[in-house]
Amino acid sequence: MSIKSLAEIMEEMRLKYRRHPELRKSWRVLAGKDEYGYQDIFFYAPDVGLWQIKGEMLNPFELMGVGTKFHARKIDDEIKEIMEKGDPVPFGLASFHPKSKNMLVIATGVGRYQDTLSHLGNFLSTYQDSERELRKKLSEMRRKLGMDMAYL
Repeated sequence: MSIKSLAEIMEEMRLKYRRHPELRKSWRVLAGKDEYGYQDIFFYAPDVGLWQIKGEMLNPFELMGVGTKFHARKIDDEIKEIMEKGDPVPFGLASFHPKSKNMLVIATGVGRYQDTLSHLGNFLSTYQDSERELRKKLSEMRRKLGMDMAYL
């Protein structure tokens, strides 16, 4: 499992999306919150992969986040069913390109929203480990930005 920056994950997904135009209509997005209040966004494409982005909204326009790709032998029909449940919700996510601050990687569309996504972890062997690592990276980012300082 490799934890990457939001920009790196977005670029990885963009490249997969462009390489497989025949699968574009089959991509699914599922959003929710974890028990710590962080935003979770899962991106899934059959035969391409499943990515998780975990983040925190810094303001209405900026998500501070990190992500990972799950390396499962098979993303089965049960995961696809989970990805298609929930309330429809429009989404938009933009990130600077990992190699150029003059370019943005943008993902928009209609996804699904569920209050909790913990049941998705039942199908992914490394889910608990990735959750712990993603939260750890977000905590480090919060400290670097001075977001966890005590009020005086």
